[in-house]
Amino acid sequence: MDQSLGDSSGVRKYYDQWTPTYEEDVLSWGYGAPEAAVEFISDRVDKEAQILDAGCGTGLVGRALAAAGYHDVVGVDLSSDSLDLAAQTKCYRAVTEVDFTDLPTNLLDDTFSALLSVGVLSYLANLEEVLREFCRVVEPSGLIVVTERTDLFAERKTGEVFRQLEADESWKIIAVTDPQPYIPGHPEFADIDVHFGVFERL
Repeated sequence: MDQSLGDSSGVRKYYDQWTPTYEEDVLSWGYGAPEAAVEFISDRVDKEAQILDAGCGTGLVGRALAAAGYHDVVGVDLSSDSLDLAAQTKCYRAVTEVDFTDLPTNLLDDTFSALLSVGVLSYLANLEEVLREFCRVVEPSGLIVVTERTDLFAERKTGEVFRQLEADESWKIIAVTDPQPYIPGHPEFADIDVHFGVFERL
């Protein structure tokens, strides 16, 4: 499971090839981040709201959203093979291919009441630009929930980026969690946890 930063074509190829066994693999490693991310919005965002799953993969976050009662969900991802499987879950109103290394995307301004991006920032070197894009497509007072691996959080000064967007009045920081389990059963990544960041778009 290579979660190093790289160009989008390499990430796309990697996930297209992994798609057939992706869910079986990550669930066998104890991957619970999708459900944990949804918990941050479940009491704050109306069940009729439009949600963006930014980096939806095969649809694990979509399933978690559906289980929580959300049914107006748009999924975007780099991997077309993953999007095919996400569409088959029937948890998404629409799925479309989006490359967050090529900004701005064609997503409309102020569209979504919440955005969840789980397990995605690890692959994006343009961290601040991506987070500003997330702010652009979320409506004022909407919620943004992201994850960042603990090793990359320090290396990329992610906390400073979060605070810069707050200083710019792009968002308000609601919470940045202590390290939480990520893929504890993975033989190489078991010692790497994840921070959840929760923000209100201003």
